[in-house]
Order: sequence, then C-alpha cells, then structure tokens
Amino acid sequence: MARKTHISILQFDERTITRLRVKRSPKGVDCVSYDVESGAWSYSDGTLAEAVRTFARAHQLAEDSICTVLPRHEMTARILSLPTQSAVEIESMVQLSAEEYVPYPAHELVIDQAVLQKSGDGTSKVIAVFAHRDVVEAHVDVLRKCGIDPEHIYVSTACLASALQAARVEEQRYALVNLASGGVEVLVMENGRLSYGRGVAAQHNWNNLSRADSQEIEDLAMEVRASLSAYRRESEEGEGVDRIYVSSDYADCAAAANALAEATGYECAPAKFAASLFEHGSIPAKGLPLVSAGAALSAQGRGSLAISLVPASLVQARQTGELRRSLLKGGGLAAAVVLSALAVFGQAYYQRASYSGELQNRIDAIKETAETARSRHAQLLRLQQNLDRRGSALELLAAVIELMPRGGMTITRFAYAHNDALTIQGRAESQGLATDLADAMRAAGAKDIPQFARVRGGAFKQEMEQDRQVWQFEIIVPLAPEEVTEEGEASNE
Repeated sequence: MARKTHISILQFDERTITRLRVKRSPKGVDCVSYDVESGAWSYSDGTLAEAVRTFARAHQLAEDSICTVLPRHEMTARILSLPTQSAVEIESMVQLSAEEYVPYPAHELVIDQAVLQKSGDGTSKVIAVFAHRDVVEAHVDVLRKCGIDPEHIYVSTACLASALQAARVEEQRYALVNLASGGVEVLVMENGRLSYGRGVAAQHNWNNLSRADSQEIEDLAMEVRASLSAYRRESEEGEGVDRIYVSSDYADCAAAANALAEATGYECAPAKFAASLFEHGSIPAKGLPLVSAGAALSAQGRGSLAISLVPASLVQARQTGELRRSLLKGGGLAAAVVLSALAVFGQAYYQRASYSGELQNRIDAIKETAETARSRHAQLLRLQQNLDRRGSALELLAAVIELMPRGGMTITRFAYAHNDALTIQGRAESQGLATDLADAMRAAGAKDIPQFARVRGGAFKQEMEQDRQVWQFEIIVPLAPEEVTEEGEASNE
C-alpha cells in the first residue's frame, strides 16, 4: 500500500473533537490545518461515534494516515527506576509489576513503556503506562464504527514530553499544565527530561478561566498545587519549579496562564515555544496544541518517547483486513494465493511456536533474577520510607512547639496516627491563644509544612483550675491523602 503523504492527529471525547493535519517532512511539524469541533455527545448512545463519523467525512480523514491520542487521566502511568538497561528485561519487569500499580490483573491491561534515562550504574528510569483494556477498546470501537484504522494510539504524556524535548525549553526545572477537554495534566521537566507526571479527570470548560468567579480557576489551582507538592515530596532535591507553562489543544492559554498565576502565586506563561515546533506552515490559531504536535513528531519517527497502546484486537483485525485485500486483488491467481497463504500460515505458525518457546526459555532464565530485583526494590522502598523523616511525629511536634506562644499555654496530649490525623489537646489562659496557634499552623501549612494546611479546631471548654479560669482546647490536623483519584490508581503521582 502506498504511503500517504499527510498525517492526521485525531483526538476526541464526549465534548471536543480535534484534528491536526500535517505533511510529512524531515524537520519540525509542517501544519496543513487544525480543526476543532465542540458538542455534547456520549459513548453509550452512539452519538459520539456519529459525531466522529461526520467529522471524518467533512475533513476527509480517509485520505490521511490516522493516529489518535488517549488522555493521561484515563489511565495509570508511573516513572520507575529499574535495575537493568535491557529492553527485554525492562518489559518483563513492567509486566510482572503491573498489579502493584493498578487493581487489575495483567491480562486486562494494555501496557507499554519507554526509557527516560539510562544511568552509568546500569539502572534505567522508565515511564510505564497501564491502560485498562475496556478504555482502549471503547476508543477503538468508536474508530471502528467510523471506518478508521489508526496506525498508532499514543498517550498524551509521551506526546507532551516529546514536544517539550523538541522545543528545547531553556529552564532547568519547569512545569507544564495541559488543559485537555476532559481533564488536566501536569508534567515536570528537569534538565530536558520528564521527571514527574500527573493527570486528573475534570469536566470543565477551560475557556471559562477568564471569568474571575469561575469554579474552574479554583479547581485548576488546587490540582496544580497538589501536583507540584507531590513532585517536591518525590524529588530527591525537594526543589520547586521555576515556572509554569500552559498549553491546550483548544483553550485560550494566555487567559489560563493569567488566572493560574493569580490563583497560585507561581510565575505562569502560555507555552508559546510551541511555535518553534512548526517549522513549516504556521501554528494553529486555536490554543497551543503540544499534544498534537508531539504526536505528529512521533508519527514521523521523531518523538523522544515511543509509547503506543494499539490493542491486540486491532492488530488482528488489521492483519485480517490486509489479508482480505490481498486475496481480492489476486483473484486471477486464487489458487496460487491460497497455496502461498497456507505456506505463509504454516511458516508463521512454526515461527510463532519457536518464538514462544524462546520467550518461555528467556522468561525461565530471568525469572529468578527478576523476582530478586523486585524483592530488593521493595526492600529499598521500605528502607527509604523508614529513613524519610519528613512529616514524622517528632518533626510535627517540633513544628508545633516552635509555633506556640511563649507563655499562657500548655500541651497536655499530642496524638499522632500515621495517614489518619494528628490531635493536639491542651490548656490556655484565653481562647485567643488557641486560635492564634491554629492560625499559625495554617500559615505554616501554606509555606513549609503542608501537613498543617488543613488544620481545624476541635472542642473548646472553659474550666476552673486553681481558682482561675482556663480554656481546654483541641486542634485536629487531618493527615489522610486528599488527592483526587482516577480510574485504575489510588492517586495520580
């Protein structure tokens, strides 16, 4: 089949359909057109499939090679450190450890991974993606109903990372907030490499961020702060980002950056460096589509992260379709084609059986090593948790004592329950002293001690003690994680 000269990057959900059409080129992204359509559709009643079908006809998608993108908030992704640099061993380790990160058996998942960095000590930093098969199959079912056979199904995280690395942003450490139609994704880049990622589903219209009273501003700021706090906890240096960039395939990024800067206090700017990726043609007037640009680079073999979630069912259907077309074209040589097909089938069966045996032998050979590595990895994680004093009872007690007034107050009970709550009880000469302590703890929570951010007052009671009135007070600090969860994971990194 002749190679098509144009590529269409198609994204769709129940609210928005976008298509970036590019011409194959040896450098950059040669943009031909960028199309956006909004509406209210549904997977369940077939209206989304009908909308995509109408969109495909109107924009003549059948003439192009099609690649689609699944959003990060519909799956689980983890950045792992693995004790190997072998592609086969990395794939095996990711497959074996899948059930540690998602509550599904491995056979219900579509899994892929890519190496982010190789270290001199023989270890690798890897991003692994775990998508439930139902999510991928629902995406493919819409395409199948529209007669679309995608060459690749990419993940937005890999597309964004590829676009950012190609753009060569100068900051050493920065965050990118991508406003997707059905959610928000936050990436942190360190020295040009992906260091952290988190995606959260959110049914917001990000174009409303220009309104000062919009709920979208508050929700977006909360997710960004939670993501950057999680990044600082997980990073080795504990440093924050220098700047936040905002991108979107459809929203006004300048308005979003201004709103986010006012709500979070971070320096924010639209990701205008996206224009450097479009070496031919011009950047689309709507938004700053870094996801589409990164997918276009990957479709031409120039993406830094190659992650594709094409399911086995689609591969089999594609193989069947190609065989059917070959048989129809060779009607005049039917007998020869049948014999050739049988020979190819026999050879393929033999090769598959041989390869299956070879894979089994490899699995048997590395199984013990993989189990040992997995056990040591778990031991190292437990050791790291034991050595990490951040947020410990002693550290929080020291912080409370530092914040207490120098007189007129006594702590009678300090109860710490890991991942549950911290309860402080005491006596004070006045109710105002207890209130001042709670306010001081909240102020510290906004700066240096994130555990104090959700301080709330408990019971207050006035009593007589040695012929004077004192206040019995209680302060409660919730310690349970507050992060919004997504399907398939307890929290989105």
